[in-house]
Amino acid sequence: MKSRVALAVFLLIASAALVYRATRKEHGAVYRNRLFAAEVYGGRFPYETAIHPPYPPSYGIVMGPLLLLPLPLARAVWASLQIFMLVVLWRILKSSMNYRHGHAARAPPLLLFGISILLCLRYLLRDTAGGGGNLVFGTLVCLACLRAQEAPGVDRRPWLGMFLGLVLAAKPSPVLFLPWLFLRGRKRTVAVALTTAALLHLSPLLTLGPELYFKSYQHWIEGVWLYMQQADLFALPANDFPAFDWMHQSLRYPVARFLGSVPAADLDELPEALAFQGLGLSPTVQLWIRSILTATILLLVFHALLKCRKSRSSLTELSAFSVLVCTTLLLSPITWKAHHVQLLPVFFLLLCVLAHEALVFPIHKKRLATGLVVYFVVCTLLSHEVIGKRGKEFMQSIYVVSFGAAWLGYVSRRVLLTCADETPQSAVHPPSAGSLGEG
Repeated sequence: MKSRVALAVFLLIASAALVYRATRKEHGAVYRNRLFAAEVYGGRFPYETAIHPPYPPSYGIVMGPLLLLPLPLARAVWASLQIFMLVVLWRILKSSMNYRHGHAARAPPLLLFGISILLCLRYLLRDTAGGGGNLVFGTLVCLACLRAQEAPGVDRRPWLGMFLGLVLAAKPSPVLFLPWLFLRGRKRTVAVALTTAALLHLSPLLTLGPELYFKSYQHWIEGVWLYMQQADLFALPANDFPAFDWMHQSLRYPVARFLGSVPAADLDELPEALAFQGLGLSPTVQLWIRSILTATILLLVFHALLKCRKSRSSLTELSAFSVLVCTTLLLSPITWKAHHVQLLPVFFLLLCVLAHEALVFPIHKKRLATGLVVYFVVCTLLSHEVIGKRGKEFMQSIYVVSFGAAWLGYVSRRVLLTCADETPQSAVHPPSAGSLGEG
């Protein structure tokens, strides 16, 4: 009882500190979201000032409620929502580990969730500083897709698809979760998600009018398409989309950095002794390599999802969700470090594999534990407060966060493949050759 009281007091103090920190931010995501929403609700072309070019006009509709409050109060409310979403996420993850072939399993301790937060603390702090939406949107996707209490083919709560539809209206990046829901037999959830997203994408018609509506969506769709197809990532993108920055951490950027030619101005941002040039391949060759890597990743991911679509193993839902989170972060054209706060369920999955004696997979657990420690040190601990701004830029320039997401996706996929057999003992067997820790 005393430990719970102490934990509650600690959480209240930490929450108050995060809310206070968010209200002290001068600009940040909440500020920009309100500006974008004001343009959409005011019936003006929302991309005139290049506030949020990667987001559709419906993003302004989704963020519109922030306009109902004064800016300081809006910051406090959004920060409180982020903290609430952490609680919701814990409840979802705890529930996902309480289901094992129709029988109750020992619930994982809150400590594992705390360690998961620690592993992605750097991303959490970045997302909560200016009122980012990554934790909120990621939890909404989790609500819609992580359905451990429902066996394959069961779709008792299709209304949960509204949460996924809301996120798809704000940013289309979680589109890969739709085929997984379909494969699991949750077709009504998919229909609800698509209907919700469609209605929200149509809703700016009410404020912009037909002419400005089509102009806005044409501008956005054209910008997204050109951004995805851009061969030279160091060139200035069309339609005011974000220019190259070392902060970008999706798969296409390490390809450009290591295989292409980095402009001198970008190398100047790095420590002189650590700045190095790429291989100098042409942008066209880089685009082909990116396309092949993307196709290969999608093939491997959907091979695993197809193989496990009818699995009743306790970890199928969480491991499939983890694979899709990592894949989305890698393949999305725009992925910043704050987006990686959505890896929290992935860390929780791997910590559960490490901590639960009943969950024995073909895995070298010591190697997995070592990998998580290395990830924490390299991707989380070595922040700019520790290694300085130039050191931070160098770490970003070698894409440790991208490679970390790729490793987490690889391990999660190996865990998922152990769930392929539906029999109760299929996911519980001694280590065998070709373990997760082996490369």
